[in-house]
Amino acid sequence: MKKLRILILLFALSLLSQNIKAQVEIIADGRLQTILEQHISFNEISRTAVGYRIKIGVFTGAGSKQRAFDLRDEIVKNFPDLRAYVFFEEPNFTVKCGDYLTKLDAFGPFLNLKTMFPSASIIRDYINFPVLSKEDLVLPEYFEEEE
Repeated sequence: MKKLRILILLFALSLLSQNIKAQVEIIADGRLQTILEQHISFNEISRTAVGYRIKIGVFTGAGSKQRAFDLRDEIVKNFPDLRAYVFFEEPNFTVKCGDYLTKLDAFGPFLNLKTMFPSASIIRDYINFPVLSKEDLVLPEYFEEEE
């Protein structure tokens, strides 16, 4: 019985040690390539991505535009590192801030803003690409260029 186990084990190892090479041929409609190229060109033109923002306030009616811009200025004054935006979606002026890729990224600033603006909420929105810090642009010490 022991010899049979060893024989099976050796047979399995010999199968695993063989070099198996395969060739795959992809047959696809030419329109698929066209759609892929259109998708790539759209993404190169578009400077937005799906992410999260913090909605601070929505204003409607007389003087709503001025109130929205005053709120934006107050946010910028109290939180200088936070980007604030005013959007007009008829008939409302909406004040949103931040550009976060994940809801977790937005949660820290949301807690700070919630103390000043109790109606603040995290919403899913199209965001601008985040600004890279100068440290992100520096190559690490272990970086090696390929020849």
